[in-house]
Amino acid sequence: MKSPKIARIAAVALAAAFASAAFAADTQNLVVTANVQSTCKLTAVPAMTFTLDPTVGTDQTQTSAVQYKCTKNTAPSTFTVGGASAAAGYSNTLSGGALGSIPFTLAWTAPSSAGNGLGSSAAAITVTLTGTIVGTDYVNMAAGAYTQSVPVVIAP
Repeated sequence: MKSPKIARIAAVALAAAFASAAFAADTQNLVVTANVQSTCKLTAVPAMTFTLDPTVGTDQTQTSAVQYKCTKNTAPSTFTVGGASAAAGYSNTLSGGALGSIPFTLAWTAPSSAGNGLGSSAAAITVTLTGTIVGTDYVNMAAGAYTQSVPVVIAP
């Protein structure tokens, strides 16, 4: 009795071995891709502060060292201040509310340096904004604070 049972077990084992060989393996490759986007970010836009002494009355100039970073090897295609390009410059007024307003201008050289990357180890690039207030525009103004918020925009 043991012989037919052993023979059946051996036959099943042999059939299983041949059956597994009948199922062929299949391999395909997974393609992994990435696309690094071109981007530019402003990293510092320091305030520009004028201290105006009407007894002096001379034109006053101040600067602000705006800094940016762009994707490696990407230069900004757009850099505007108050909606204006470097070629046009920017003119506006500092508002003192009931005190009145003081005209000012901003000038800068359009940035063309390609970025070094956006990581913390990548050096930022500086664009110097130069602001000017003409002496005759503030010598007869009331004492007090005058202000204006000017948007700075950068794009790759």
